[in-house]
Amino acid sequence: MNYRSPIFFGIKVFILLFVLITLFLGFYTIDQGYRGVLLRFGKLIDVVDSGLHFKFPWVDSIKEITVRTQKVQQKLSVYSKDVQGADVLLSVNYAISPESVGDIYTVGGMDYQARIIQPQLMSKPKDVFGKYNAVNIVQNREKLTHEIYDDLVSHFKGTGIIIQSVQVENIDFSDSYERSVEERMKAEVEVQRVQQNLERERINADMVRAKAQGEADAKLARATADAKAIEIQGKAEAEAIRAKADAMAKNPDYIRMLQAERWDGKLPQTMLPNSAIPIIK
Repeated sequence: MNYRSPIFFGIKVFILLFVLITLFLGFYTIDQGYRGVLLRFGKLIDVVDSGLHFKFPWVDSIKEITVRTQKVQQKLSVYSKDVQGADVLLSVNYAISPESVGDIYTVGGMDYQARIIQPQLMSKPKDVFGKYNAVNIVQNREKLTHEIYDDLVSHFKGTGIIIQSVQVENIDFSDSYERSVEERMKAEVEVQRVQQNLERERINADMVRAKAQGEADAKLARATADAKAIEIQGKAEAEAIRAKADAMAKNPDYIRMLQAERWDGKLPQTMLPNSAIPIIK
């Protein structure tokens, strides 16, 4: 064999190029925050970490799956316990456990979000919304969101999908229901206003009654005091009269003394014949 022939030289060049291309195609890198699923003829062989690696060209292939936090939004139609329909926008933050990348790929492939996560986002929130009346959904939005989060965490426990947070972005009820809620809220406000007015009137009435009672008590106290004073004065005058009467009965000269004290010194203009001259009128 002539090793210097052009054919042999061409074969060597081809082999050399093949080896170089093979080496070039065999090396690959996985970025930080990702894991590489190593497939050989489509079969999962290994899951590799971030960094530089080597694979057999034309035999092995690599699928990169992120283990960083991801966000998925889901629109769904739900019904409340009292059969009120609503359109809900739900967002979920989740991540894939690095140790479970192989299992997630085996079950869902590269389309694992649509195959594994989104079906649960369609069903679990509906179950939770169905436990509440429409009014309670609005009033207990935070509690409802927490229940959805707990249900999703419980469902994905042990699967390698880590639910980090759930947020109910929007709840849109039908226009007719929202109008009825608005009317009911206006009615409740009006009832509260009437109750406040009644309470204010009751307080005012209590104040008027208290004032009137106070004035009545004051008048009664004054009348009682006046009656007591009159009673005491009457008793004093009666006692004085009795004292004078006793003095007159016991001392006849006392009467003449009183007559003398009250005489103004004038004699009467007319007198009966043979009558005594009075001392006083």
